Amino acid sequence: MIAPLRLPDALGNADGLIFAFAAVTAIAGAFVAYQAYRGYRRNESRPMLYLAVGIALLTVVPVGVDYALVALTGATDAEILLPVTVAHLAGVAAILYALTRA
Repeated sequence: MIAPLRLPDALGNADGLIFAFAAVTAIAGAFVAYQAYRGYRRNESRPMLYLAVGIALLTVVPVGVDYALVALTGATDAEILLPVTVAHLAGVAAILYALTRA
């Protein structure tokens, strides 16, 4: 009988893999947010500013909050969930504002 495939064994250290994906997400999000900020500066377009802030709040801030809280306070996943969810909510609100009212 074939043994079931276990993700951590198949891909190496699960913590390292999670960190790598989080880092790539944060870097890509920071790049996209920077491009939106450049669009704001070039065209003085407030929607682009809110879009930049929203993207940063959705991609960069949660990763930073997660790893900073764990490193500084040893917080559990449950304790990290609230600030990460608040960052997500603020990011979605900023993008919604950029698309509808700015």
